[in-house]
Amino acid sequence: MPPRIPARLAAQCCRTPFETSNVNALSGLFNGLAIQTRNASILADLRDNRDAYNKRIRVGRGPSAGKGKTSGRGHKGQKQHGKVNAWFQGGQTPLIRQKGQLGFENL
Repeated sequence: MPPRIPARLAAQCCRTPFETSNVNALSGLFNGLAIQTRNASILADLRDNRDAYNKRIRVGRGPSAGKGKTSGRGHKGQKQHGKVNAWFQGGQTPLIRQKGQLGFENL
C-alpha cells in the first residue's frame, strides 16, 4: 500500500503550474508541459549496448587471429578445396530420395 500524503501536500501537488501563474495563459501552458530536453554531453556519449552485435570473425589471417592456416575448414578433402553443398553425399543417391521423407504433412 502506498504511503499516505498529508492533505496540505496533496492539494499542492495536484495544482497545475499554469493555474497559479499570472502571465498569459499560453506561456503558462507551455511551462506546465514537461518537454524533454537533451544535453550535448548525452548526445556525444551515445553508444550501442554491450553485446548488441557480434564481432565479425576474420578467417585466414594467421595463427594469432585464432582462425588461421586452414581457416576452420579442416585438412584435405573436397569441402576444404572447393565448394560442395552441405547435403551432397559423394555422388550416391541421397537418403531422402532412397527412403522418402519421414512423417506426413497434416493438411
